[in-house]
Amino acid sequence: MSVFLRCGPAGPSARWEARLWLLLEAACLTMALGPLFGCGRRPPPATVEGTLRLNGEPLDNCLVSFLPEPGQEAKGPHSTGVTDRVGAYRLRLDNQQEGAAVGRHRVTVQDLSASSGVVRRDHGTVDADMKEDSPPPPVRRSRVPPRYLSLKDTPLRKEVKAGPQVIDLDLR
Repeated sequence: MSVFLRCGPAGPSARWEARLWLLLEAACLTMALGPLFGCGRRPPPATVEGTLRLNGEPLDNCLVSFLPEPGQEAKGPHSTGVTDRVGAYRLRLDNQQEGAAVGRHRVTVQDLSASSGVVRRDHGTVDADMKEDSPPPPVRRSRVPPRYLSLKDTPLRKEVKAGPQVIDLDLR
């Protein structure tokens, strides 16, 4: 409660000032308590796992990314997962919390075992033991068709619903 100090008789101006302060206090209280009652909160992330396949065969060592569709109900960070030797993945948010935002997503896939054959150096401790005359790594083309790499071109659109779910991805 506010304490008003008044000098002189309480006239119309003082009543107006008291009402204004009361409205201001109510607005501040509403803003302060809003987050406690869930105003503006996103739904909790959904647990998503699945298997990545190319022409029916599982793909290992691939980065699967779920990115919320622009302008759709899915709001929040993107989620990623790396496939294991049998093509299985489990999504994590960009803050490493398990799950994905609820809503529609575009899905991209990147082959992490692809190599251009170019030796990359960061001149840090990793490069300290490398010999200048060592042969370059072998060229390994991506097993994933190029259209799945681009957020704009990917044909994969998936909806993440609340709760745990399995979303298998079949590339062609």
